[in-house]
Amino acid sequence: MKLARLVIGVAAVLTGLSAVAAEISTSSNVTLLAVDGQKAGGTTLKQAKSVTVSDNETHQVVVQVAEIIRSGSDRRLFESSPIVLKFNAGSDNIVISAASINDENGVSRFEKNPQITVKSGNGQVINSEQEYLVQEGLFPGMNLVENLSTYNSGGGKAAVAGFATASMPVAMGMANVGKAQKGKVTVQGENVAEQQLQYWFQQADKETQQRFLNWAKKQ
Repeated sequence: MKLARLVIGVAAVLTGLSAVAAEISTSSNVTLLAVDGQKAGGTTLKQAKSVTVSDNETHQVVVQVAEIIRSGSDRRLFESSPIVLKFNAGSDNIVISAASINDENGVSRFEKNPQITVKSGNGQVINSEQEYLVQEGLFPGMNLVENLSTYNSGGGKAAVAGFATASMPVAMGMANVGKAQKGKVTVQGENVAEQQLQYWFQQADKETQQRFLNWAKKQ
């Protein structure tokens, strides 16, 4: 009898835990850079598009919007500055999205007033606080956790003080990054990750390109 009660109790606890688990996912042009003070999983080739959270407290994510846009007769890669979002997830799944950006006018409007939408799985808009995260360096993810911890310590409108003590990752060395080239860049591909890879390859100097090719052959 006691064993039966124990099994029932454990099942109830597990059911309760699973009930509050929620998945945070994004639209195709939005990438998760950090979740609740920690860097989200993903690489240049496999970007973080979803994560599971296990409670119904306040959550904080950092996202980036990326699009290939028209620029005159050419096309270029637009990558937004990281944007911090704070919201309550509850037990419902969450979808974070941004409207498509097609040209330079769209970029200008977005940079002045970024519109990131947070919705529940059933389409209900969830209130959120949003603010740009100040970043230094060429790549947004370089010092992301450190900058986010500093931001959370500063009391911004999307800050969560409890995430200010997040662990600091070791940054990659950037001393050998080549000087970027200027000129026409042509990209194509089935997804933003592939287009970004092509874009940054064409922006690199010849020596950096060769080092990358040598590295890629070994993978």
